[in-house]
This record gives sequence, C-alpha cells and structure tokens, in this order.
Amino acid sequence: MTGDVTVVVPTILGREALLDRALASVRAQTVQPMDVIVVYDRDRKGAWWARNIGADQVRTTFVCFLDDDDELQEDGLELLLAGQEESGADLVYGCTEVVGGRDPLAVSRDGVWVNPCGVPFGPEQERHLRYQGSFIPIGWLSRAGMIKAVGGFPPSGGPGREEDYQLLLKLRNFGARFHHIPVRTYRYYIHDANTGGGYQGTGASNKAAFRER
Repeated sequence: MTGDVTVVVPTILGREALLDRALASVRAQTVQPMDVIVVYDRDRKGAWWARNIGADQVRTTFVCFLDDDDELQEDGLELLLAGQEESGADLVYGCTEVVGGRDPLAVSRDGVWVNPCGVPFGPEQERHLRYQGSFIPIGWLSRAGMIKAVGGFPPSGGPGREEDYQLLLKLRNFGARFHHIPVRTYRYYIHDANTGGGYQGTGASNKAAFRER
C-alpha cells in the first residue's frame, strides 16, 4: 500500500551508515511513501536549508521529515496518515521512542520528568510550544503546500530555538491545525554525533529544548 506522502531526509557526507539505517526504516514501512527525497548538504549550509530543498521537490499532499540518524517506526507513516484522515488536521505528530538516553523532549515539573506523549494538542500544549520550546519530534506529517506557504524552515535560532521549532510556530501563526496521536511513530537516537539544530552542533539543544522560565 502506498500513501500520498513524501519522506524528506537531509544528510551530509560521512554519515552513510546512519543514512542507510534511516532509509531501511522507510523501506520497512507498512504504508510506503510515494517518494523519498535525500538531500546531501555538501557545503554544510544547515538542516534547515536541506529540508527546504527537499520540501520544494515534494509533489504529494503530505510530507514527513526524517533525520538521517533516526528511524520511522515500522507503522509510523500508516499511523500518521490515519490520524490525519480521522482528524483532518494540517499537522499530525505521534510519540518518540528514545534510544540511548533520557528523552530530551521531556520537561521537569516539580522534579518529575514528564513526557507529553498521550496528551491531546490543546491550549496548554500551544502555550508550551510558544513559550518553552518544542515537544514535537521532527518526524511529523504535514501538508506540503502549507510548509511552502509559510516560506519553509528558517535558519536555526540556536539551542532550543531550532529551525523545526521555528517552523512549527510559523505554521500555528498561519492557522494550521495540529493533532496528536498517542502512539509511537518515530525512533530518536541519542549519540555523540547528534547535531542539535545544525550540522556543527553537539546536541546542546537537547538540554535547552524544555528549559523552564
């Protein structure tokens, strides 16, 4: 079965083994994408640039972004597409399985680490998104035309304000409807080569993504 979605994967030279693993997870999908676009950023312009290059080539209704060092869960696209069809939302996101460490998207509340997985998107989540940081993993499903309409990903604003977070805010300001499905759709790996918002990063954004204010 094939879905009306394109998977866009930005990458750089030297990460071939990671890229192979990411693409293997796409090939293993229970619902296959119509297209897979891999963008090599040979000049290290940044993940934002590579994602925009890929997004400009998308001809399907929906797009899903996959980092080259992560994976889609085997039924990830199927679940995201089903969530979109049920909700009619412009952007659908699920939960993330974190491999190799504590979930960097969790937030400390009174000393207890809380993961937003399973919480429907609503006013509280929107406030968190606007004022504390992104809790939505990059592997979301969204309308490709809407991403183009808002001008795509901007350059990274630094730790905790990366290009994917900034795009989420642009989409919300544009009027995009967000929908959360409380199931795992994405597999995020924590390792020494995490870039955290840019290819030159060191994963520092993981620590800043949910800083308290």
